[in-house]
Amino acid sequence: MNIFSDKNILSFMEKSLGNWCVKDINSDYIFMNKKGIDYYGFNKIDFEGKSDKDIPIERCQELWPEFIAHDRKVIEKNKKIAAIEIHKYNSSSSANIIANYCEKTPLYDDNNNIVGVVCYGIELDNAALLHYMNRLSIQKIEFDAQNDIFSKRELEVIFWAQQRLTAKEIAKRLGISHQTVEGHLKLIYKKADVHSILQLIEYCKHVGLDRYIPMDFIRKGVQIIDE
Repeated sequence: MNIFSDKNILSFMEKSLGNWCVKDINSDYIFMNKKGIDYYGFNKIDFEGKSDKDIPIERCQELWPEFIAHDRKVIEKNKKIAAIEIHKYNSSSSANIIANYCEKTPLYDDNNNIVGVVCYGIELDNAALLHYMNRLSIQKIEFDAQNDIFSKRELEVIFWAQQRLTAKEIAKRLGISHQTVEGHLKLIYKKADVHSILQLIEYCKHVGLDRYIPMDFIRKGVQIIDE
């Protein structure tokens, strides 16, 4: 049976502002609208009949188990399930990753049997990303630290120091020695003209660094947010 007998559905997907694709019961791609092809970087790829595992782009090669697990969950639970996918999109060479809201819904045949999954995606801005991922207030989120005082590493140390982590705990998060963290903290205190973590926290509130979250701390992957 041709599950695309209704051309109105395909026309809707093509004209929609979002990114649409359809997969069969085995998670193989059957259809993707032009916006989706451009957004996901599938322009030069023969994707029909292939799963994410077989698509030769970085996002698919790194996250295909999570993409397919999302498909399987939709099919097994027979319900719509939404997730946030975090990775590079638009075939971008930029170091920054992007958050994509992805909603997957079961696709049925005329006998009400599940024959695949319909996927709808749209890019989230940075504020919405953190709202979904960490349930933080959108008004309190910034990814660009407006300062010419601290280095990138110092800003990372400042972020964790504001969470009241010890030097050893910060070192573990950043993959460096606690002596190195202590050295960074001494220099940070000197630059900020403070003498304790409490004073540093107050300083950060005053200059707006309490709203800063390093983008590198956002993990690539798929996080289910609604099931």
